Amino acid sequence: MPASSKIAFKEWATVVDALGRGEQVLILRKGGIHEKGKRFDVAHEAFFLFPTFEHQNPADLKPRGQDILKSVLGSKPDPAALPLRYYCVVEESLWVSDPQALGRLDRFHVWSPECVRARYEWGDPKGLFGLIVRTYALSDPLLLENLKRYGGCRSWVELERPISTASLKPVLTDSCFEKCKKDITLSL
Repeated sequence: MPASSKIAFKEWATVVDALGRGEQVLILRKGGIHEKGKRFDVAHEAFFLFPTFEHQNPADLKPRGQDILKSVLGSKPDPAALPLRYYCVVEESLWVSDPQALGRLDRFHVWSPECVRARYEWGDPKGLFGLIVRTYALSDPLLLENLKRYGGCRSWVELERPISTASLKPVLTDSCFEKCKKDITLSL
């Protein structure tokens, strides 16, 4: 793990919270409107999680995700501030083109089956990226200025300054994370 990083990955605050709680180790992604070819690219193997509050719809979440959404919206920060709490390392990236495999991955994320199906079907080729990530918590949450250049429908942003990764602690034990990773891989 690098000593510091300027890279952040934009993700729904609900998913960020689920990752930070250790309830999720899988990120599903198709692509952003502003990304090259509207297709996601695993451009970085490690990153801070940049929580976003746009486009979160309760209908796109399972009941447990809806509960998390209520919680994150209830504690939504000032829009001028960017709360960084978590850092992720990609352990494995997958392209999932089999819709039945996506069904078997259902227990590993907070998205509703309808949301997964819609994202799977959007654009060509049909499928979704799956990132198995190990999530680490900062010892103290960090608030950064939420700059205008961080906006837009894109997955990756470069932060204004490097942030230390020295005091990170994994949110799951090694054995718990390895079991989740194995279960995901076996579900494919």
